[in-house]
Amino acid sequence: MVMTIKHSRVLLIGYILLIISVSSIPGHSIPRFILFSWDKLLHLVEYSILGYLAVNSFRAISKDQVMVVIISCLGFACFDELWQSLIPGRFSSGLDIIADGIGSTVGSILGSLFIINKS
Repeated sequence: MVMTIKHSRVLLIGYILLIISVSSIPGHSIPRFILFSWDKLLHLVEYSILGYLAVNSFRAISKDQVMVVIISCLGFACFDELWQSLIPGRFSSGLDIIADGIGSTVGSILGSLFIINKS
């Protein structure tokens, strides 16, 4: 099956909803080992996927558009951290936002290379 732009956008929206849903889980319901030992790596991977999906929701993409995607993902990361701070037992972290920014940058760049090679 060929992934169309419409499929990519639906997948992107679904993934954003998944991130928000997982961020809505109260802190006492998350196993401790996930919270502390793998947290930054999970953020990096999570936002790499987001950046990749966001870039691949375009037919063609310029460097300026990649920057807009990265900034948008970073804005969403800030919103996500703010949202988490409102959930009982959860807190926000600037280090999480940094990991999210690095992840979205890596995912966006990889995604843009995939689009260029696909053309």
